[in-house]
Amino acid sequence: MAEDANSTRIPASRLRPWQNAGAPSSGTSGTLAGIAEAGAGLWDTTNSVMFTNEGTRTSPYWTPVGFDQRGLFGVWTDFRDRAGKAHADTAGAAFLVGSGIRVFGQGVAETDSGLVVGTAGEGGSLGRLTTTDEAAHTIAIGMEAGTMQPDQHQLLVVDVELTHVSAVTERAMFVGFLGTAADALDPAVTGSTVTATLVQDDLAGVFFDSGLTAATGLFGVHNKSDEAATQALGTDGATGVTIAAAGTFQRFRVEINSGGDMTVFVNKAQVYADTDALDADEECSPVVYLESNAASVKAMDIRRFAAWAYR
Repeated sequence: MAEDANSTRIPASRLRPWQNAGAPSSGTSGTLAGIAEAGAGLWDTTNSVMFTNEGTRTSPYWTPVGFDQRGLFGVWTDFRDRAGKAHADTAGAAFLVGSGIRVFGQGVAETDSGLVVGTAGEGGSLGRLTTTDEAAHTIAIGMEAGTMQPDQHQLLVVDVELTHVSAVTERAMFVGFLGTAADALDPAVTGSTVTATLVQDDLAGVFFDSGLTAATGLFGVHNKSDEAATQALGTDGATGVTIAAAGTFQRFRVEINSGGDMTVFVNKAQVYADTDALDADEECSPVVYLESNAASVKAMDIRRFAAWAYR
């Protein structure tokens, strides 16, 4: 602050509260990009939902200040409730009491696969997702199939902070939205050399597969209404970001707006965007899954997971 003998004290700057009529979008072309400061609040005057900017002025990263606000629906956990799905639990899927998160996937009914909650010292609790020891089998967390639709729910978001356990090899990962989220979920995307094979006909998200030539690369993948059986990664989908080594957490977010456009973030920075990634009237579900590409179990630790949309 500045002052002299003839002036009054000039107060330190304060974050200005902002308003927006509707759901705010994040990223370099998002709501109030270049205007709203880091840490600023935004009130959606249409839906009565409060957000805070976890990003920067240049690239806002709008997150609800609470996930139980009346205008929102979804799920959230940091595993403080210690709820999980034991490896010995052979049910094909489970809803976790408290958070409402669904645990499912191809192989989760086996006794070597599940979601076990452990402590991480001063960092709180972690949910460890572990696949079964069979190739092309998954373990996933998310919500019930077909719960969200872009043109009905305005803004669909899945946001997760995770790290892989052991070397980042012989595995694949997807974070985003799927049109089919069956209990026995098969891999929705597979990768080989420079090509992603789009197994599901309605999907949008960020994808990693150690079978790709870019074995640690992260790619934006999309298949609107079965428009393509494959996607050439590099000419399309490159984010310029890689998966972190085991033990290093990364935060991933995928946003779908009311028109079906997708924006992908890694560590709160926008890394990819695609218009018309999904049909606006497509029923879909937020999903994070881990896949084993070999006859051995694979695991990743999740610090927190959230998915939300407008009611």
